[in-house]
Order: sequence, then structure tokens, then C-alpha cells
Amino acid sequence: MAERNLLRTLFLVNFAVTLGFGIADAFFSTYLFSLGARGLMLGLPLVCYSLAKIVCSPALGSWSDRVGYRHAVLVSLALYLLVSTGYLFNLSVPALTVLRLLQGVSCALFRPVLLALVGSCAAREQRATVLATFDISFYGALCLGPLAGGLLKDVFGFAGVFAAVALLCLTALVASLRGIPGGLPGTGNAQRHEGGAAHRLWQRDRSGSYRALLAFIFGRAFGISLTGSFLPILLTAKLGLTGARSGIILASGTVAMTLLLRPMGILSDRAPRRLLVLAGGSAVSVLYFLLPAAPGFYQMLTLTLAIGVCSVVSQPASSALLVEEGMRHGMAVTVGTFNAALNLGFAAGPLFGALLQGSLGIAAVFHAAGTVGLGAVLLFALHSIETGREGARHASPTVPVASAAAGSSCESIPPYSHAA
Repeated sequence: MAERNLLRTLFLVNFAVTLGFGIADAFFSTYLFSLGARGLMLGLPLVCYSLAKIVCSPALGSWSDRVGYRHAVLVSLALYLLVSTGYLFNLSVPALTVLRLLQGVSCALFRPVLLALVGSCAAREQRATVLATFDISFYGALCLGPLAGGLLKDVFGFAGVFAAVALLCLTALVASLRGIPGGLPGTGNAQRHEGGAAHRLWQRDRSGSYRALLAFIFGRAFGISLTGSFLPILLTAKLGLTGARSGIILASGTVAMTLLLRPMGILSDRAPRRLLVLAGGSAVSVLYFLLPAAPGFYQMLTLTLAIGVCSVVSQPASSALLVEEGMRHGMAVTVGTFNAALNLGFAAGPLFGALLQGSLGIAAVFHAAGTVGLGAVLLFALHSIETGREGARHASPTVPVASAAAGSSCESIPPYSHAA
């Protein structure tokens, strides 16, 4: 019962924060443009947000392992509330850049720790199911965010948008104060994993299984950011689709993922997880190659739906695999480093795509997304083979920990999880 109550609280907190900043982020660039930001000043706040997540994720993950997860969640939510309240004032673009930087720091702390708490509540045989169910709070909010933001902007303007964000952040903070108990893993976890600092993860990962996950998520984030940035251009410039049809295509993959997360989580608890990661990652990468060849709306919609379905094949499986890595190296620092690789892929994708689009055309952008994705899957496959051989030669030192997780409460086992 205690674990279920905690999971409900974490689900609500994640949904509220994701919905709030999903509402704001959908129109943030438009808000900057309305303030007169152009060129560098238009892109600087967005870049600072990504850089803050990349730089701060490993360090803040290590810090949260030491101070405790309840404290870390409350600090991140207080920062979120400060940022959202700041948006209510008519600030200059440089001041908004500072707020955006703080938002990136908050995100670097919030997401890994929250997911670590979720992972701590899941028994080993149900881990992927629990993580996939929790991710509905993330992807469902992402689907609702732009729609709710558009309605608020039309009725109340930007003030209404940012007021809604502040209210949702306040709701999340109050829910955390009431629903997340003290004494959760954190300080004890740091003591058990003295080598869990981010710079030591590489040395401890002798089998390369963690590096394989980093390579996979970098390739996945690279492809997502490329298609997210350039697919709208392809839809309007090449196919000449209306705004409504373009919106349907852009939302279709996320909707498919949201609907299939829990069924795929159940499958990931019963099927070989590394095989699911390989199958899903390979299929998505191949589908990227086909996007520029789609001749019309229905063909493109079929492809984006297929990308969403194939993406969700690997999502719960990779989350569960990362839990196992976190049990070996320290949960929050492992997730923080993982999220740094994720955000590095998100930052590198659009930059690389812009260079390709200017020199080789827009089709080359999607071909690059497929190529990088297949390369990442190949690295994951090679490390998986090596890990399998290592496991055949030596008894796994983490078996007792995993076995204990199956029957322990979320207050007694090392936490974790991830969502890419």
C-alpha cells in the first residue's frame, strides 16, 4: 500500500510538472519573438536550457545520492516554482535566459531522482511494467501540453499560460510535501556506492553494458531531435500539408507510444529485454530512411505511427536495463549521466541537421538520423554479446541485490529508472 501511494504521488507530480512546462515550452520561442528577440538572442535561452541539463545531470545525480531523494525532489520543485513565477513578470530577454538556465538545472535534478524513486518501488519481475505505466504521466502530459497551451494563449494570452505553469508547479510541490515520506534511499545508497561518482562509472563498467546504453540513447535522442526539427519543414515545404494535417502527423507517434507503454512494459518483463531494444531501435532507424520518400499525408501518417510503435518496443526494456546498471553503480548518478547523454543527443541533432540540410538537402537529414541510429544499435549489440560472454564466465555480483528487490519495499532497496 505504501508503494502504491508513493507511485500515485510521483505520477501526479511528474504529470503536473511535464504538463506545465509542456504548455510553456510550446510557445516559449513565440514569446521571445514577441519581445523582440532575434538571431542569437532568440536561440540563446533555448541553448542554455539544453546545456544546463547536459552539464548538471551527472553532478546533481551524485549529489542527490548523498543528500536523499525527498530533499532533492523538493529542491528541484522549489526551483521550478521560482522559474514559473518569474515568467509571470515582464522580464527582459537576458533575465528570461537566466530563468531558462535555472529551468535546465531543475530538470537535470528532477527527472533522474523522480524516476529513481519509481524504480525503487518496482519488484524485479514487474520493473518494466511499473516504469512504462509511470511514463504515461510524461507522454500523456506531452500530448496535452500544446493543446492546453494553445487554448490558454488564445483566451488569456501569455500571462494565462505562465499562470497555469506556476499553479501546476505549486500543485506538484504541495503533493510532494504531503506524499513523499522521509527516510527514502539516498544517503545510504551513496554509502553503498562510494565509487558511484560520474567520473568513476566508466572505470566500474568493465563489461561495457552501461556504455552500450549510453550509445543507444544518444543515437535515439539524435534521431528524435532531427526528425522533430525537420519533419515540419518536410511536411509543409515538400508535401504542402495544412497545419491541421501536419499537427496530426507530428502528434501521432507520441499518441501511439502513450497508448502502448503499459502493454509493452508487460512484454518487457517476459521477453529478453536486450532483444527488444535491438528490435525497436533497428526498426525506428530503418523507418527514418523512408520518411523523405513518403508521397502524401496517409503514407507519412503510417510511417510516423510505425515509428511510435517501434519506439515503444525499446522504451520499457531500456528503462529496466538501466535500473540494473543503477543497482551496480548508484541510482541517481547513473540516471543523471544517462540523461546527460540523452540531452547531448538532443542538442547535437538539430545542429548537425542544419549543416546537412544546407549542403545536401533535407532528405540527407533523415538519412543521417537513420545511419546514426543503426550505428548506435550496432554498438549496443556488440556490447550485449560481450556482456553475455562475461556473464557466462562469471557469476553476476548483482544477483543478490536484484533478488532482494523482488520482495523489498521502496524504502529498503536502491532506487532508479529512466525515460528516454
